Amino acid sequence: MGHLFERETIIMKQKISYKDAGVDIEKADHVIASSKEVIQSTFNKNVLSSIGGFGSMYSIKDIVSGYDDPVMVQSIDGVGTKMAVAQRCNSFGFIGFDLVNACCNDVAATGAKPLTFLDYIASSSLEPQIVSDIIKSVATECKNLGVSLVGGETAEMPGTYHKNEYDLVGVATGIVERKNIVDGSSVKQGDLIMGIPSNGLHTNGYSLARKLVFEVLNLDINDTLSDKKTTVEKALLAPHKNYSKMINLLIEKEFPLKSLAHITGGGLLDNVPRVFPDGFAAEIKVNSWGKIPIFQFLIENLDLEMNEMYRTFNMGIGLTIIVDPSHKGRLIKMLGANNCLEIGVIVSNSSKRVYLNDK
Repeated sequence: MGHLFERETIIMKQKISYKDAGVDIEKADHVIASSKEVIQSTFNKNVLSSIGGFGSMYSIKDIVSGYDDPVMVQSIDGVGTKMAVAQRCNSFGFIGFDLVNACCNDVAATGAKPLTFLDYIASSSLEPQIVSDIIKSVATECKNLGVSLVGGETAEMPGTYHKNEYDLVGVATGIVERKNIVDGSSVKQGDLIMGIPSNGLHTNGYSLARKLVFEVLNLDINDTLSDKKTTVEKALLAPHKNYSKMINLLIEKEFPLKSLAHITGGGLLDNVPRVFPDGFAAEIKVNSWGKIPIFQFLIENLDLEMNEMYRTFNMGIGLTIIVDPSHKGRLIKMLGANNCLEIGVIVSNSSKRVYLNDK
């Protein structure tokens, strides 16, 4: 008779830590601790939570007392592939400006006042100096706008992100009186479209711009554009312009805004029609404003139809304001002739689209 033997398998436990897996919690904690002072510089009396809690707390008691029907407005966005340009240039001093303004401009475009901000920074490996620079840039712009950086998150995820790759996302929250929401519902035929100039690509069209600059034309960050003055680095890292302070000032002065469009992804073609009613269209004269070097460079070097250019990039207009013609003079006086240009008009048309006119 045979014998049945039990085979004993011995598994030796291997000693491995989170750090061995590529995640250094202590390093991340150190970065947050070193940024505590700049983060707290954005706080006001309404911030109740301290850094390190499970949730951010912000008292709205005093704020809502001035509203009959307060409405919260929130916007989430990221800096997209502009971060790849920042990494290539090893320059992170303004990348937080891009994030804060991308979100706060969207909030303000509804007529709301931005109050708080949250950020999220992730990478395969968090380099302390880089993360510190990013947080500082976020906090600096929050402070400039009077917005409290009430919370954030850092995440080190090797395997999810490529080596030396960073991701930056944020959320802005604001408040507006319901009756004062700017929704474009009062826009009518003959209303003027006023354009507020941008200072660069903001955070849109970077996949195409990067491919053209670095792969097709083989330019370096120190090379200059067509004007022989503006470097590639300066042009591509120009910080996203802030429009929320200007919008909030107009609202405080009770300027009769009919419509506001933050010109982000989709350009003028996709964003302007979002803020006027059915039964209308917009005619925009593309030669009514001068093109700064980066846009002139793109026009000269990209073989794209005009509509595609104005759908991919803001092309030099960062915000549009639709107003009654009788209020044009007052708006220009408040903002300045160089900061507020008449670029188009609303017409009766069932297409609800933008028509570009280069005549």
